[in-house]
Amino acid sequence: MEALIQEMEDHIGLAVLIIFAFSMGLAIVEFCYELYKKKINKWRLGEMWASFSVFIVAQLVEKISVVGFATAFYFLAKNIPWQIPINIWTTILCILLIDFLYYWGHRMEHQIRILWSYHSIHHSSPIFNYTTALRVPFIDSFIAWIFYIPAILVGFHPYVVLLSVLFMLTYQFWLHTEIIGKLGWYEKIFVTPSQHRVHHGSDNIYLDKNYGAILSIWDRMFGTFQEEQHTPNYGLTTPINTINPVKVHFIEYVHIFRDVRKAKNLKEAWNYLVKPPGWKPKE
Repeated sequence: MEALIQEMEDHIGLAVLIIFAFSMGLAIVEFCYELYKKKINKWRLGEMWASFSVFIVAQLVEKISVVGFATAFYFLAKNIPWQIPINIWTTILCILLIDFLYYWGHRMEHQIRILWSYHSIHHSSPIFNYTTALRVPFIDSFIAWIFYIPAILVGFHPYVVLLSVLFMLTYQFWLHTEIIGKLGWYEKIFVTPSQHRVHHGSDNIYLDKNYGAILSIWDRMFGTFQEEQHTPNYGLTTPINTINPVKVHFIEYVHIFRDVRKAKNLKEAWNYLVKPPGWKPKE
């Protein structure tokens, strides 16, 4: 097993390089297409820069969080008396479990306001292209890993779990585009750009739908699937109207602070934190 892990580690650098090159290739093709369609203007470039600036901050912090959670995963794994062997089939099984855990973690981020406070940053862009995929807050890298602890507890090796998470996050990148239409039978099983456009829509019909990362079957099974019926209006139901990366990162925390401060009692304050976004006490 150790030899296999070492072999995986030897190839991870090449895999990351290939993933980066592929992602940048997609982004360049999309940008050229948007230029051709004359969609690029000062406002759009500003939103793209806002997403990219958020990404830069997240990348600077992510290395710390990954090391921290990898260490925690290895510590947990050493104290579990069982371990699932590493092979191609168990790796696929781990990816499926990670995808399932992501679905529920993602759903919680939409339904619990204190979690929505950081996840809303990803949804705050009023445009939808590959730069939107980069608008991931640095806070996410310290919290999202918690959702994958069950994969360690059932016996998957931490390295396989980390690789599965990397694969899942990589798959999500190509979903953030308008230039790819519906994909027929593929949509019955896997998440597609069409389905993810729905997820980023602020229209009532699209709110809190299509949480899946790789497989669309979770949304179909648990009642959160929505077909794309028309081009969504992207962003939040209440636009943030700023491309300042500091404001993009912290504006929802300011809103939460204001709501908690005006709460009449502790229960009300608590509900502002754990109830869905938009919750208000009954008059």
